[in-house]
Amino acid sequence: MQIAIYSRNEVSRQVECVLRLVQCLHSKGITALLYEPVFRNMQSEPQRQLSGVKLFTETKDLSPKEVVCLLSVGGDGTFLDAASLVFGTSIPVVGVNAGRMGFLPSISVADADEALEHILSGRFEVEPRAMLQVDGCTDKRQHVLNEVFLQRRGASIAEITVHINGELLNSYWADGFIVATPTGSTAYSMSAGGPIIAPDAPCLIVSPIAPHNLSVRPIIISDSARVELEMMTRSGTVIIGVDSKSYELPAGGKVTVQKAAAKIGFVKFQRSSFYRTLREKLLWGADVRG
Repeated sequence: MQIAIYSRNEVSRQVECVLRLVQCLHSKGITALLYEPVFRNMQSEPQRQLSGVKLFTETKDLSPKEVVCLLSVGGDGTFLDAASLVFGTSIPVVGVNAGRMGFLPSISVADADEALEHILSGRFEVEPRAMLQVDGCTDKRQHVLNEVFLQRRGASIAEITVHINGELLNSYWADGFIVATPTGSTAYSMSAGGPIIAPDAPCLIVSPIAPHNLSVRPIIISDSARVELEMMTRSGTVIIGVDSKSYELPAGGKVTVQKAAAKIGFVKFQRSSFYRTLREKLLWGADVRG
């Protein structure tokens, strides 16, 4: 049995959590596989404490038959990178929240040891989450968990033309446009006025960012839909964001978004739930009047 650990920052809290997880696994006779760039970026003292730990750099270094799960240590951005790393394998992801708000990581640093006990004893479920495939943003197809967005550069408003299954939806005058999964409904889409969607709902959210026409609203569409985006700006270039990565594209280029054939697995514990996360992270029901 093996457990892989992924992180991407040198934040002291994250380094301390990685050390604690590796040491806990070793004490139980479990092989810990640590993401090599994280180890290389550590200071000499943490590296000394992790001497002898096994390292991995790519998905091919992880055997789905031996690796129970991938632990993501950080915030939402780290979790998105971790999901992209193991997409296409049967290895599920579980997040340890060593970042800020952290909607995606389900475990606090304080509860990490207890969570490991549940994982090692098999007391967890794997919840499938939909991913998106994106064509047209680079020469290689991208896969994302939260959202794809096009965004203007410079001060001039942009024109975004959106087709769904080949039919014109609208030409928007706005700062940009978002296509989000149910998992991504609590991220950028929510900030742009989109609805919160339960993660198992078979749909996508299409949302303009700061539209010029105030009657324009986000729309929920079937997750079988194929969305085509084209954005024109005076600057001649636009920004496309695919989860935690971004690229610059020439204006007028077409980007196609649709549900990916495969899904990513989330490790889910008995007491964790999407609705509980909403209450805790968004302070629903809390008296915030001071």
